[in-house]
Amino acid sequence: MKRLLYLATLSMAALLIFAPAASAQEEMTVSIQDFFFEPDQLTVAPGTTVTWVNDGEQPHTSTADDGTWDSGTLQPGESYSFTFDEPGDYSYFCEIHPDMTATVTVSEDGEMTTPSPAATTSPTASPSPTATASASANMKHNLPDTGGVSLPILAAAALLGLGVLALISMRRAS
Repeated sequence: MKRLLYLATLSMAALLIFAPAASAQEEMTVSIQDFFFEPDQLTVAPGTTVTWVNDGEQPHTSTADDGTWDSGTLQPGESYSFTFDEPGDYSYFCEIHPDMTATVTVSEDGEMTTPSPAATTSPTASPSPTATASASANMKHNLPDTGGVSLPILAAAALLGLGVLALISMRRAS
């Protein structure tokens, strides 16, 4: 019985250690419309992948002011992704329509903005900068994050509960 409790406690401790790293990576979507980015102000945590999707009827680009990334021309339905690893403010624009501007802020505190209905959140992200373009007639949009209980908090509560059970078991055994 003690061996089982020890193993369960060790497993929960490992989950607590590794869960925050896994949940830190997010994916955000920016919808490119005719003729604006939605949202035009986005705050993300380091390691977040932002995907721009051309939901408009005209070709557009997502081009960083400082040259950090350039999607090239995205035809309607195409998308481009980039992973932001370094904190800072990243201004960007559409090369075809220079009046279209927006900003991505990468914040160390990890607070992400809540995207509008046009932008969505997904728990998957690539670990390094990526640049992909793809065409899809059936764009799938994920539901926005509802702010449910996070995995680290749930794991901490489970670990605390296991600790209480272990104490109760030890008192009964002695």
